[in-house]
Amino acid sequence: MSKKQVAKFYSEVDQLLDQQAFIESIEIEFKDIQDPRAKDNLSYPLVALLVIILAAVIAGANAIIHIHEYACTKISLFQRLLGIKKPPSYTVFWWLLVMLNPQKLQETFIRWMKALPVEVKKQIIAIDGKRLNGASKQTVHLVSAWETGRSLLLGQVKTEEKSNEITAIPELIKAIDIKGSIITIDAAGCQKKIVEDIRRAGGDYVIALKGNQGTLHDEAQNFFDQAREVEYEGAECARAKKIEKAHGRIEEREVAVASNLEWLDCREEWQDLKTLIEVTSRREVRGKVSVEKRHYISSLSLIPQEAIKLVRGHWGIENHLHWMMDVVFKEDACCISTGNAPENFAVFRRMAQSILQVDAKGAKGIAKRRRLAGWNDSYLIKLLGILINDISVKSFL
Repeated sequence: MSKKQVAKFYSEVDQLLDQQAFIESIEIEFKDIQDPRAKDNLSYPLVALLVIILAAVIAGANAIIHIHEYACTKISLFQRLLGIKKPPSYTVFWWLLVMLNPQKLQETFIRWMKALPVEVKKQIIAIDGKRLNGASKQTVHLVSAWETGRSLLLGQVKTEEKSNEITAIPELIKAIDIKGSIITIDAAGCQKKIVEDIRRAGGDYVIALKGNQGTLHDEAQNFFDQAREVEYEGAECARAKKIEKAHGRIEEREVAVASNLEWLDCREEWQDLKTLIEVTSRREVRGKVSVEKRHYISSLSLIPQEAIKLVRGHWGIENHLHWMMDVVFKEDACCISTGNAPENFAVFRRMAQSILQVDAKGAKGIAKRRRLAGWNDSYLIKLLGILINDISVKSFL
């Protein structure tokens, strides 16, 4: 047998084996997702449609019509990869996204994130909510868990409105692994039950404190006000200050941390409460000065430098995840509003973002990687291999 014949023989065998392995692995990943379509109208396997949707979103699709256009453009790829003969119609994708159970899709996403290698996980997890403003006919509010070190989304839970974040956060804490992690949450999550859930799951907390917890907030604010009046003499506060100047703006941050809380009568009501934190931000822009004070509670004994790092790390979910969804994935411009489609599309966006972020290994450039996935089939299949990481995809490259 000539070298050319050997190469052809192994190429055909490898392609057949890899295609079979790919389909089997995909079916394992999506095994709990039930097909919502009528059984007499199943021209395309559910797994094939889910793969096409995910691939399209990774490669730049921001609307259902984009998914259909991508499927038509890349039909030769999906013929090899999935064994379909012709691209599904727009209606097929529309009905599937409208009818698919978003909870099962979300559970699949969280299960995949849990299976990631330990080295891509970090210890600081920010929990925050975001409304899908483009879904104008219904209110869709998602509460997300964001790993700040690698900019990875670990999971999300849907609520009907922002006020329901209080009930959504415990669900999210149960769904993801937070053992050994530090959980940061804004004031909406400052609840005794949430603190208990975090500690029971083996995590620590840094939570913003506002008027929604009257006694504790008032006591913390009064303590730091009095300490400042006497220039912190005898107040047992550790402090640090940092000044940043850029683009005509001067910003000064002062952090005060109190770890001796024997004076705080209500401290026993908050499980393992060890530290109160005050962050004072003084900003000067074009001669106008604004001052803002924010307070936090924590189960950790912190020095000021650690406290401000955790506080600023929480803002990363706004600056990275929310910004990325709106600017790179055009989430707020998306007008999908029927049935489960808004939430399902949101899960696919976040799954695509996480796959791209794992490949980026913490670096920036998600928009660039989306374009590359749209242009280069080899790169797209490499990204799908991150999700289905136990198979060989060499024959498709």
